[in-house]
Formats: sequence, structure tokens, C-alpha cells
Amino acid sequence: MFSGTYIYGMDRKGRVVMPAQFRSQLGAPFVLTRAPEQCLLALSTSQWKALVQRYEHSLLFRGYYLASAVECQVDDTTGRFLVPHVLREYAELKAMDEVAISGVGRAVQVTSRARWETHLQAGEFPSLGQLDLDLEVPRPVETQPYVQKIVRPLGLPVIRCAGRMHQRAVRRLIVTLMKLLEEKPPLIVLDVRDVGETNPGMGLVLTLTQPQRMEQRVPVWVITQDALPPDAGVTVFRDAEELFWKLEELRPGGRRPLAEAPEAEEDTMPMVTGQLECG
Repeated sequence: MFSGTYIYGMDRKGRVVMPAQFRSQLGAPFVLTRAPEQCLLALSTSQWKALVQRYEHSLLFRGYYLASAVECQVDDTTGRFLVPHVLREYAELKAMDEVAISGVGRAVQVTSRARWETHLQAGEFPSLGQLDLDLEVPRPVETQPYVQKIVRPLGLPVIRCAGRMHQRAVRRLIVTLMKLLEEKPPLIVLDVRDVGETNPGMGLVLTLTQPQRMEQRVPVWVITQDALPPDAGVTVFRDAEELFWKLEELRPGGRRPLAEAPEAEEDTMPMVTGQLECG
């Protein structure tokens, strides 16, 4: 995740520093292309290759992003990279001007300091446009083959998933869930923080397993930062720490014993007994 803003001067040759913090994540070379509102966008080569492969038939992508994309090498000593003349003209970056290099989540935005300060004062910042909304810039992990692994901390089954959740991945996860449901565990945890296309993929997984989950009365706790379709048997957590604090509340001797939990929680959360051991 890229974050923070750094101000550097552009030299007479059109070179500017890429912060070390960003260089370590972008890699070298990285891809620089134009973005809405006279900004430039830097992406890692793995992100860029995934976008090219995924949207090679998109006229918008080819005409707006691909046509202006260049690979940028970084000087190992100074950390500077050259902004090509065409992109400097588009972003109105001039020699000896100050440039704002900003981390905007999954990419790095390059713009003039004057334009960045104007947006800062107005409280309105340029979005990543199509790359952020329609194209959904993938994280590098989202372009990798799907893998999953079952671990059992505290004796509870946890399915850790990573990679792109394509159709075969959805089927594989469903089969795994169905097998775990046969064990009738107190609950099943799904960690899908490193999964691409989480919303549609998990929507199918939860829909197709719902009858068995409800019949077995086994709740599913999902760790994800994405929104999931409503499901009475599913609880969403944004990170593992939040999930384990909730688990601690429900265990005997925790901050709130199960006997004192609201009736709605008792209906959806079978008792987690004191027999659970770290495994």
C-alpha cells in the first residue's frame, strides 16, 4: 500500500526522485502512464502486465493508458527517473519545478506541486479514474495463481486463500468448505485478504454453501476489507486482530462469557468450549 507525499525538484533533463519507500514496492523498472486531471501514474510491472493482459481488447485502455505508457529506469545512486517529454507536457511539469510524488493506495501519483496544493486547499483530489474504478488496479498478489491452505489455530479450521479467485478457485473453495462442514466445527474462518475479485467470487461461494451451512448451524467468519453480500450465517472482520478479539469475548473466561452474549449471537455462534487448544 502506497501512502504519503514527497516534494522534489525536477532537474533540467526532466528527472525527478522516486522516494525510496515507493521504489521498494514499485520495483525497477516501473511503468509510468498518464492519469485523469493532468496527473501521471506509476505502477509496478507486474500490475501493468496484468492490466494489459486483462484489458487488451479495451479501446479505452489502449487509447488512453497503453498509448502513453513507458518503462522508467531508476538511478541506483540518486533514485531519480526520467519523465519523458510527452508525459511532462501532459502533466505540465517543467524543468526546475517542484513535483509532488504521492502514494494513492495501489499506485503512485506524480503531479506538479502547484496542482497538488490546489487540490489540497479545495479538499478535492483527482481519482485514479478508470484504473481505479472500471479497471480495478490489481495488487500483485491478485495476479498470482490461486492457492489455499487449511490451518487450525485454537483447533478451529481456518482457510487461508491467495491469488485470483477465478471459476476453478471458487469450485475448489466450495469443495473445501463442504468437507469442513461435515466435521461440524464451532465455526469456520475464511481469510481472503489476499484474494483478487473477492466480491463476486465470495458471493458465489457463500450462496452455494448456504443451505449446508444453515443445516449444520456452522457460522463462517470472513477476514476481508471488501464488502460481501448479506448472509445471516456470515460475520465479516477487517483484520485477524478484530476476529481474535471477538473470539476471546466468546470464550469462557474472556471479557464477556458466552452465557452473557445476546440471544442473536447464541443463535449464530455455537459455544466455543474451553477444550480448544493451540494447535
